[in-house]
Formats: sequence, structure tokens, C-alpha cells
Amino acid sequence: MLVKELNLLNFRNYKEQKIKFCEGVNLIYGDNGQGKTNIAEAIFMFCSAKSHRTPREIEMIFLDKDYSKIRLDFCDRQRSHTAEITLERDKPHKIKINGVENIKNAELIGKFLAVMFSPEDFSFIKDGPSERRKFLDIAISQLKPAYFKKLSEYNRYLKSKILALKEPSYHDMIDLYNQRLAEIASDIMEYRHNFIEILKPKIEKLNKEITKKEEILRVEYQSVVPYTENKEKRIKEIYKKLQKVKQRELIEKISLAGTHRDDLEFFLNDLKLKDFGSQGQVRTAVLAIKLAQAEILRESYGEEPVLILDDILSELDAGRRRFLLNEIRGKQVIITGTDKANFGKRKDTKLLYIKNGHLMQNEKGE
Repeated sequence: MLVKELNLLNFRNYKEQKIKFCEGVNLIYGDNGQGKTNIAEAIFMFCSAKSHRTPREIEMIFLDKDYSKIRLDFCDRQRSHTAEITLERDKPHKIKINGVENIKNAELIGKFLAVMFSPEDFSFIKDGPSERRKFLDIAISQLKPAYFKKLSEYNRYLKSKILALKEPSYHDMIDLYNQRLAEIASDIMEYRHNFIEILKPKIEKLNKEITKKEEILRVEYQSVVPYTENKEKRIKEIYKKLQKVKQRELIEKISLAGTHRDDLEFFLNDLKLKDFGSQGQVRTAVLAIKLAQAEILRESYGEEPVLILDDILSELDAGRRRFLLNEIRGKQVIITGTDKANFGKRKDTKLLYIKNGHLMQNEKGE
């Protein structure tokens, strides 16, 4: 998977900009606040038509403009592709792929493969469960577009259920919503369980390689009910759980149980990483998780995903930085940072200097 060109029109602080990329390392550098992360955000949008930074699309439209458009030219092993996302004020976004319009989000997923790594990722292990679910949902959606559809369907029913909880005349609908939510949640649980089973040995192996130690990194999937291979039993147990909290939900008018409250728990040598892990141990774990995600995508699609490293090298110590830079060899990587550091000496690197929403220079590192 290779990004060839990105075109921005009225996107964030870019009025109009075209950026061409090389097959190796692309270093986007410049002072803070110049628009480097906006480029990373625009590229990653083509994984799911959503920003990793904000759910409010209006924030991505330049100043007082009515719309924003981003276009990505990329290729996989079979062919070249052109994808466009148009954002408009007070209207749903529009997606076009290879000239075909009105593409749905679910149809975009899996076309372009990338793994994003930003400073915020270093805190997702210790943050609330919503951030860990976000990682899980993005990672699985890229692997299994059908999962994204199930997730969207679940959220629609959950929204309807919450509205029913708030309106007494619809209280008799709660049992029906719980039954449907249990059925969809059962499928979501299976996707999540299977992904975690693939992820487990990879993060353990990578964590050992990074630290050169025998520390064992382990992840557990904490679901609404204990996972079982029997689908009918899963549905029955989830429905039972939802019904158990029904009376409390009617009083509090919120949903208190469901797969939307699932979580991941990480352990290092059987101690909870979020409670007992040092900053270095947490960063090593996140590095292992992201590299494992990229490895799973490669194995599933037979394509190397594009790695997007948004301002993270300064967050890593020398040892972890060396490991990461060694891992990216032979891959297309898009890196943002405040200076060229040692990249100007690498022959596989293209330097892209950004100042105030403009590409000021476009040169090959030597």
C-alpha cells in the first residue's frame, strides 16, 4: 500500500495544497502549529471517513468556507486508486472512489490501509475505556468491514433504546430493543474476541524484542458477559444481563450495560499496566500494540499498511526510537516532527517542510 499524492482544499489551515510522497520515509517537519498533524489527519481519514481527532466535521473546514475536499491517490498490489471525501457545513460528508459517487463509510473501509501512531496513544492504556474501545473498533473495522456495519447497527438500536427510556409511552419497546441489541452484541463480541486472540502473541513477542527483557505483556478482553463460542448462549446471557438492569435504566434513563461498555485490560507480568506500569513500560506496550496492528493488517491483506507517525519520535527514548526506526525500513512511512533530526542523511527519505499551511520545500534527503 502506497500513498502517491494528497490534495487538500479548504481543509483545516490549508486553503489549497498538493503533496507528493515517496515510497520510503516522508518526513513532514516544521514548527508547532503549522499544520503537520492536519496532513496526517487527512490521510488517515481514508481509513474510515472519520477524523481520529474530532467527531465534528465542521472543525475541519477552512475558516468561513462552505466546504472542504481531500483527495488521496494511492495504490495497492493490484491497481491505483483515487478517493475523495467532501465535507460540507450542516450536511453529511460525501465519498467518491475511482469516480464512483455516494460511497458509504463501510464501503471505504479496507480500501486504504494505515496505522496511526500519535502522542495521544501513549495515554490510551491509562485513559478511560472509551479510548481502548476506539482502538479496538478502528483496528477491527479495517480488518473486517462487516464489523463496522454491525457496530453502526448496534449504535442505531442503542440510540433508539435510550430515547425510549426517556419517553414513558415507549417503555414497552425496551424488551424488543434489548433482544435486538443482544443479537448484534453477540456478533460484535465474536469479532473482538477473535481479534484479541490474534493480537495476544504478537504484542507479547514485540514487547520482549523492544525491551530485550522477559517481561510478559498480556491483554484481556472484558466483555458484557464472559465469552463463549456458543452464539445462542451468548445472546441469551447478554439479553439476561440487559434485562437485569432494566428497572435501574428506567429510573436513570441511561443504558447501563451492553457491549458499548466493553474494555481491554493490559497486564505486565500479571500486574495491571494502567495501575503499576512505569511511563517507559506503558510506551513500550503501546509501541508493541501498534506494530502488532500493522502486522495483522499485512497478514490479512497481503499489503504493508502505511505507517503514520504523528510527532511521536520526541516522545520515545533512544532505545525505543532505534527499534521503531529499524522496524519501518522497507515500509512507506509518513512522519511529522519539528526538525529533520537525522532523517536528512537517509537516502530513503523525502523532506517536506511545512510553514503556516503551505509546503515550502519538497526535496530528497541525502
